[in-house]
Amino acid sequence: MKTIIEKETNLSIYYLENDKEVVLNDEGLWIGSGEHKSRIGYTSETATLHTDVPVLNDWYGGKYNYNGTAWSLNSEYKGHTRLTSNINDSVTTIPVLTSNPFLSSGTIKIEEEEITYTGVDGTNLTGCTRGANSTTATNHAEHIDVDQI
Repeated sequence: MKTIIEKETNLSIYYLENDKEVVLNDEGLWIGSGEHKSRIGYTSETATLHTDVPVLNDWYGGKYNYNGTAWSLNSEYKGHTRLTSNINDSVTTIPVLTSNPFLSSGTIKIEEEEITYTGVDGTNLTGCTRGANSTTATNHAEHIDVDQI
């Protein structure tokens, strides 16, 4: 795997397969090849490309820093995704589009309700306690935002 980090913060902004073509120079950053090449707003002055980085199964943009040898969690990161189905006020498993944005346990907010969770399983947040922090457990509709707090 390879990652592109912001030089100033070591924040990992892209995480790519080793065979993905990347060009980073003083004129810009390009990812892909041929008609599928995208120019990204970084240059070699603002970003660094690292190759052969350790695999990180729950990588998500902005969630991790990379210092050239090891990954570390970005302490300022807060996950965000959406519900993939309606949920009632008593479910203890929250189905989300992707669980990678979230820490292995924590607290999320859906509309006005706060919910603690103790695990992540595939695309679900598990072990949920509804109505946390004196909020009220309520029903929520598919596609509603889910934010880590």
